[in-house]
Amino acid sequence: MSFIKHQSPLFVIGSPRSGTSLLRLILTSHSKIIIPPECGFIVWLYDKYKSWNRSSNNKYKLALFIDDLFRCKKIDTWNLCKHDVSKKIYSLQPENYAELCAAIYSAYADKAGKGYEYWGDKNNYYLNHLNELINVYPNAKFLHIVRDGRDIACSYREVMTNKSTSPYAPELETQIQDIAHIWKNDITKIDDFLSLLPCGYAMTIRYEDLVAKPSYIVKGICNWIDIPFEVGMMDFYKQNADKKLEPDLTLDWKKRTLQPISTDTVGRYIDLLNTEEQGDFLYIANSVLRKFNYS
Repeated sequence: MSFIKHQSPLFVIGSPRSGTSLLRLILTSHSKIIIPPECGFIVWLYDKYKSWNRSSNNKYKLALFIDDLFRCKKIDTWNLCKHDVSKKIYSLQPENYAELCAAIYSAYADKAGKGYEYWGDKNNYYLNHLNELINVYPNAKFLHIVRDGRDIACSYREVMTNKSTSPYAPELETQIQDIAHIWKNDITKIDDFLSLLPCGYAMTIRYEDLVAKPSYIVKGICNWIDIPFEVGMMDFYKQNADKKLEPDLTLDWKKRTLQPISTDTVGRYIDLLNTEEQGDFLYIANSVLRKFNYS
């Protein structure tokens, strides 16, 4: 499978429950894009392996790295085996930490039987580690998806009524004031970071626009990363069902990724939040709501 050593990745970021998983599945359904399930090993292993160079590609150091990689939370959802990953890294002879990490994505693509021209990573966890990511990949692009925080509040509550037995089941706030502060801080943190990037390295879309006119928005993303749009990207839910792109261990709270895009959850806060709760959210996060045209 193809591996472009010096190509920088696309990071899909957003506040939790904003539609980052939906966006990942749409993009990874492209024949030339690969974006695995989330795992934060790029950040977690950085301090220990940031000085990686060509001389590090020996059996001893490689074995240490592989052991640490396979201890990372959620790497099991990639369905990789140590031998294949070790073989891939050894064959590619990465010259630095960025290339070392990129080799893991190449191993995932091999496992999926997919060639690729663009690789990416989706992880809400990264919103607190954006500077670390840019240190590893100075030319990375960042795709930010924003969703009305009041609908996110409804999604938080919905997830927490789901009695999932998954070891990765999220623990989310259910009090409106807490959710409003989290959402406001997340969006502000990401937006401030993106504002410092060179022109063309960041793109922000709204979840509401994505579900209302998906082909139009996805075509814009494809143009931005300079890759042709494919109609099959809109059949992401079929590919997800056939290939289990979203792991079983995280599917309990992501079941909508098995369905076509819908606007059903847009604006549901009007019915699900009472007047006092809506007022509280507006009081706390009004400036961010207005900035992204949420009336």
